[in-house]
Amino acid sequence: MLVNQTRQTLSPVRAFETYMAELRTRFTAKLAFVAGSLLAVITMLAGVFYFSVERYKYHLERSELAHRVLSSYLAVSNHTYRKLNAMGEIVMHGKIDDVEERFANEQSLRDSLNLVRRNIASEVAYVRNVQEGDELDHLVEIERIAERIIRGSTAIQEAVKDGDLARARHELSVLRSEPVAGKFSELINDALQEERRDAAATEAQAAALGDVVVTVLPITTVLMLALGLLVISLFSRSLGRSIDALERAAAAYASGDLDHRTELLPEQEFSRLGHAFNRMAEALATRREAADRSRESLAAEVRERTREFEEINAQLEASDRIRRQLLADISHELRTPLTVIQGESEMALRGEVKSADEYQDTISRVREQALHTSKLVEDILFVARAEEGKARIEKRSVVMSKLLSEVCDDFRGIAEKKRITIRGPDADPQLMVNGDAGRLRQVFAILIDNAIRYSQTDGTVTVSLSSGDGVVELAVRDQGVGLTDEEARQAFCRFYRGDNADRSAQGTGLGLPMAKAIVEAHNGEITLFGKPGEGAEARVRLPVEKHWRAIA
Repeated sequence: MLVNQTRQTLSPVRAFETYMAELRTRFTAKLAFVAGSLLAVITMLAGVFYFSVERYKYHLERSELAHRVLSSYLAVSNHTYRKLNAMGEIVMHGKIDDVEERFANEQSLRDSLNLVRRNIASEVAYVRNVQEGDELDHLVEIERIAERIIRGSTAIQEAVKDGDLARARHELSVLRSEPVAGKFSELINDALQEERRDAAATEAQAAALGDVVVTVLPITTVLMLALGLLVISLFSRSLGRSIDALERAAAAYASGDLDHRTELLPEQEFSRLGHAFNRMAEALATRREAADRSRESLAAEVRERTREFEEINAQLEASDRIRRQLLADISHELRTPLTVIQGESEMALRGEVKSADEYQDTISRVREQALHTSKLVEDILFVARAEEGKARIEKRSVVMSKLLSEVCDDFRGIAEKKRITIRGPDADPQLMVNGDAGRLRQVFAILIDNAIRYSQTDGTVTVSLSSGDGVVELAVRDQGVGLTDEEARQAFCRFYRGDNADRSAQGTGLGLPMAKAIVEAHNGEITLFGKPGEGAEARVRLPVEKHWRAIA
């Protein structure tokens, strides 16, 4: 039994010790304690202020009600004495001057009595005090005497109307007697004094409460400021060491020292935060190593991209060089025929009159140069329209083997002059495509002409034709000077001429671009292959005509 009592006695002590230990080691416990204390003080002060304000409002309202009752009693007194004075004037003069005014005065007296009753009822309902009920009894007595005065005034008016002034004087003397007018005056004075006392008392209480609020508010404010300063001081001393340690850790991490570790902190929350800082530093160190590796990889990638950009830049420079060459070639190609035309025209117009044959020869040469110039301009316009997707072609069924054989026959004479052999295609005569025969003939002519131009003497130009997978493939291979990979990429640029072109052949540089534009206008593709000194090969792939494939 004694042991149980000892345990019950020690358990509150143990609980208090546990709570104090939490206050020392847990920031949230400190914060909860301070917040609870401040909340309790604020709640208590709020209750005091609320009670004081409510009581202040109560006394102000009660004072207002007392003033209303006082004002209505004054109105009753005023109307009653006016009634008595009016009756005296009637008796004195022996006549009634203004009946309506007398009636209005009587009605005002009754309204004032009703207003007193309503105000007293409102006061009784608000105050809820039994003593306020006695005031209603006092009002009943005043109402009784007021009614006696009203009845007496009525009797006086009737006596005056009847000409019985003696009865009117008698009735007036009764109304002015001590039991009536005197008693009324006494009751009114008592009521007025009572209401004045009530009003003064409530105003005094309201003023007292106001003084209390005005006095307590500064004191409370000072106490709250003092308490706040005390709490801030306690918190700053308690948290200073932990915050300093965390600040040192943050500064170390900001300076790049990820090997810094936060020491063990007394508050559990800040201790967890210190552990989080340490874990963050470890993670940052790991990520920094990964970032270093990624930076090295990125540097290698940048170097690779830089190399690619340099290659692209070199290609752009080459394109710009080609553009400048384009302008120069166009100028040269157009200037030559124009110069010939101008010269022939001037020769024809200068000097003596020439024969018809001489004029005809001149006109023929001018026409030849004009046709050459027109053909050059037409080719340039076709390539430009093709690049915009507006190339004009007239498609129909074209037998490829027949067309190729005709083109090969056209160039055999030129090839024989350079002792070059042309091997024509051996293919199915029904192999057809849907295309513009004139433009396709132009493509094949360009390829065969190029092969002859760049072939060595006693060489061979092989033209082959095959089909498969829904396409027709034409190949033209020569045994000439060949070309590099760069020349193969640039060969289809307008007016481009490779290094071997200046030494081996003449031309405008529009052939292959023109061939490419025509082939792509037929939804096909053209490619060029070769190696320096080993010849070159051009391949054209065109869609097979659907009708032919259906027959096949």
